[in-house]
Amino acid sequence: MGAAREQLKSQEEWTGVVLDLILPDGYGLDLLAEIRQMHGELPVLVLTGELNRDVVNKVQTMRGEYVCKPASADNLNPFIQRALAQARVDDAAIGQRIEHLARQLKLTRRETELLTLSVDGLSRKELAESLGVAENTVKAQIRSLLKKSGARSLATLAQKVIKGATRDSLPPDAPVDAID
Repeated sequence: MGAAREQLKSQEEWTGVVLDLILPDGYGLDLLAEIRQMHGELPVLVLTGELNRDVVNKVQTMRGEYVCKPASADNLNPFIQRALAQARVDDAAIGQRIEHLARQLKLTRRETELLTLSVDGLSRKELAESLGVAENTVKAQIRSLLKKSGARSLATLAQKVIKGATRDSLPPDAPVDAID
């Protein structure tokens, strides 16, 4: 864990982190807590050979993802795609707007991922591929996101995030589409 701490401190920006739950000199959840303090919304994937509901719930509460070993490319690729897409949304202000909107609207992790990827310009088909789910699943998740945000389309919501016109600048009962 000490070596991981040093690596995390040696570089300001990271695209994502993959960590093991059981480390030679510590516990992966402790490191995840430190990552959240140092790097906020940095994508983190926790790998472990242990399937424990309490641990899975804790990882998710700490906004991490969880994969059981042995991890395959099918398990790792969606995480890598999401981390890279989040990194491509390189404007810090946009990232902060997405994070703020996610908290304000109580978006799920998946809804936040959809919004992040849509700001990056991905089509519905590309969203499905990137998230490793069927297009119909993405459609349902987009509907949920749009209902929470009051936006008419994902493209409209993404554009509002890019322009900085999100709900935080609107009256509480106004839909996101109210701003041009």
